[in-house]
Parts: sequence; C-alpha cells; structure tokens
Amino acid sequence: MKILIVGGTNFIGPSVVRQLIAMGHEVSVFHRGKTTINLQPDVHEILGVVYRRRHRSHLLEMKSKFRQLSPQVVVDMIVYNEQDALTLTNTFEGITQRVVVISSMDVYRAYDVLWGKESDVVPVPLTEDASLRQQLYPYQEMPSRLIAVPIDYEKILVERVVMASNLPGTIIRLPMVYGSRDVRHRLYSYLQRMDDKRPAIVLEDTIEDAILSKFR
Repeated sequence: MKILIVGGTNFIGPSVVRQLIAMGHEVSVFHRGKTTINLQPDVHEILGVVYRRRHRSHLLEMKSKFRQLSPQVVVDMIVYNEQDALTLTNTFEGITQRVVVISSMDVYRAYDVLWGKESDVVPVPLTEDASLRQQLYPYQEMPSRLIAVPIDYEKILVERVVMASNLPGTIIRLPMVYGSRDVRHRLYSYLQRMDDKRPAIVLEDTIEDAILSKFR
C-alpha cells in the first residue's frame, strides 16, 4: 500500500515510518526539513516550504505533487486545529482513499475532570464512545501552555472536520507518549523515580489537587 506521512520526522513519526516499512508498505514522508532525521533509503522524501509562522498552506501548494504520488492512505501527525483539518481534507479529497489523523485523549471529558474544570465522575476505562469535553480550547486560558501548540489547539474540532468530510477518515486518540525523541521529556521525572525504585511517586501539585478534590 502507498502511504504518505505528513510530518513524520519529529517525535513519534520516525517510529511510524519504520513500522510501516517493516509491514511492507511503500512510504513517503512530507516535511519541511526543519527536523534532521535519517530515514530509511527506501522512504521517499517530499520537502515543503519553510515559513516563519506555523501554517499549512504548503499542503495546498503541493497538491499537484501529491496527486502525482497518488497515495492510498495519508497519515497526518500534526493536525492541531480546525483550520489544519480543513486544509488536510481540501488538499487530499479526490487524491487519496483515506486520511488517518493523530488525535489525543485530551478530547475526553475525563481530561477536564482531571484538571478540575468539571466535577462529574467519569466511568473508566474510557472507550471511543466516552463523553467528550464540554469546553473547547483546553490550553487557551493557560498562561503557559503544557505543550508547544497553537493557542487555538482543539482536537475535538479536528475530529469533527475529518469525520464530516467526504473523504473517509480514521481518528487515533493517543495517550501521553514518551520515548527517546521526546524533546520535552514529559515523563522523565516519573520514569527516573521508577528507575530509582522509590516507594512513592510525587505528582505535580496541580494534578494532585485535582485528583484529591474528587474524594473530599
């Protein structure tokens, strides 16, 4: 199968590429060359334009190139907001048979419960049919956003656009992911404590307060 990865050179993208190659797929990677990575020799690279500000007009500009490539599946690793999703579907409708979009478990209502924004208890384990957050833009009011995302980051709107498109779509909601290429080392402090075999792991105050408030 011919698969095009959009943004497959940063954190988890290279692992996705390697797995798809191991499964026997023909893989192409579209990126802007901002991240240095040694891809397998049989991976086809397509370089886009580098802009000062992050936006995705480079996808539409490359539409003729994508049409020539004619991938059967497009996997987009870096769709952050509604406009990103619209650009994705407008670019690849009529070119590919399916888009696969990487979303996040922060779409679930349980995420706002964890951070104390909602008080209702959410049944676990979560399933794909679990209720979603009622408030959009989870990081908009944070003085310092947890991850390097646009202020209008919202995976709920991304999912709505993709699933309402005429182009068949698949959503993958990932939990917190860690690994050797995680430049933010998001779970390092916890993993280090596990390696040290400490009897307890102290959570950040904001998370601990949110959890404890549910039992008071």
